Amino acid sequence: MNCFFRIARYSGVFVVLFVAFAVSNDCMAHAANAQTANGQSQNSRNWKHYRYDADGFTAEFPTEPQAKENDSKTGTRYFSQLENGNLAYFVEVALLPANLNKTSQQIFDDYRQGSAKAVKGQVKAVNDVSLAGNPGREFTIENDTMVLRVRLYVVQRRLYQILVVGTKDLINSAETERFQSSFQLL
Repeated sequence: MNCFFRIARYSGVFVVLFVAFAVSNDCMAHAANAQTANGQSQNSRNWKHYRYDADGFTAEFPTEPQAKENDSKTGTRYFSQLENGNLAYFVEVALLPANLNKTSQQIFDDYRQGSAKAVKGQVKAVNDVSLAGNPGREFTIENDTMVLRVRLYVVQRRLYQILVVGTKDLINSAETERFQSSFQLL
């Protein structure tokens, strides 16, 4: 069951959204049971640095991330779920189409607008950033039940998405910043 993910299409660019809270109670129960089975709780977080040579990045995760093909089948999604499904950390690498005729700024704008529309949220903050000379954008989207903190980078034909999704009481923590700041290109 792919409870935590939803894909939206906006202006010809696939916008991958990780919506941990727009799911049924059955999905939340499924996530909680999986977490209990894996022994993942706030007390058992064991931050480690993970290296993904094939996808060209390293990042720290609070638990061992799961790796799955992304919904658009253009790359890989790495994620850790915590707090009974109320907090999740993601890095997704997606190969952009060779014929995509958009600037990195247009890609970032489309992603942000599509994300806000998909979760019926409001954009609260937007900042241009960069990583190793590559363009990026970070933004925060909030709705009544969740907050998405997103960093995007375009590196050649790859779109890196570093995302934390959580309830308002869990998202604004030093751990969220630690995760997003730990992302580095190889």
